[in-house]
Amino acid sequence: MAITTTSVLGDTLPTIISEARFTEQFKAILRGLCWVIQKKLHSGTTVNLPYWGTVTAAALTEAVDMASPSSMADTNVQFTPAEVGCQILITDKVVRDNQEDVLRAAGRILGDAMATKMDQDLWGQLDDATTSLGGSTTTLTLGMLAAANALLEGNAVGSGGPAPKPYAAVIHPYVLLDIVDVLTPLLATTTATYQGITAGGGIVDDMLRKYLSGSLFGMPVFSDGNTAPVSSAIKNGVFATGRGGGLVLAVADEWDIKPQRDESLRATELNIVGEYAVGEYLAGWIVELHTDATTPA
Repeated sequence: MAITTTSVLGDTLPTIISEARFTEQFKAILRGLCWVIQKKLHSGTTVNLPYWGTVTAAALTEAVDMASPSSMADTNVQFTPAEVGCQILITDKVVRDNQEDVLRAAGRILGDAMATKMDQDLWGQLDDATTSLGGSTTTLTLGMLAAANALLEGNAVGSGGPAPKPYAAVIHPYVLLDIVDVLTPLLATTTATYQGITAGGGIVDDMLRKYLSGSLFGMPVFSDGNTAPVSSAIKNGVFATGRGGGLVLAVADEWDIKPQRDESLRATELNIVGEYAVGEYLAGWIVELHTDATTPA
């Protein structure tokens, strides 16, 4: 009697993995903007990122000994990775029938699920910012983006000091439409000035041509629709990006697809599992933009 084994998927599993990898790279917007730390194997259950406090210099009197030394103090920020995963079953019949479209769909769905979950977890950290601008019915304005930039640059020393550059704005597509409404009247065919921007200026042409994949106030603006609005509102954000920035992704195990055979079901489980933690390094290096996100009509 012929017995189907895991090797049956030898020719089809690479198709699933390849499609899933491509999907994650395309969908995971925030991962490319945050501080990514790879947790070393066998290094405990947590990732620790301490930061140093400050000391104060004072005027001295000639020939008088300094008798009040300052002490150095550190504050630890801890991240505890946890597993995330999902599963799809591929039956032997699918493999026998060589349903390539189904196999590619499986990879696409698995990749989407992992990338979306990570992006949503990182997006959720924007709500932990020290400062929140706007409200659930607020329309995003250029002034709010400028204010967020200023808050990061002027963050108090006692709260970590000025946020390191570069900064980035991550905005839901429904909210970005409000900025398009601001910039559209300033096309080169007009002579208007609105919110401090003159018609025909490079910023207007660039932002509209690329539909807001441009830059405002020295910050790149990213459109990210992985997180859905709640009651027609959403919490977007501006933050210090990259290594040493405001958002942290601590990865203990990069996700991978691992097949497991179920003989009685005559199918193979495709299990995709990763392990990571998300959090903010310093809440003062993130500014939340709470805005209306009504579906465009």
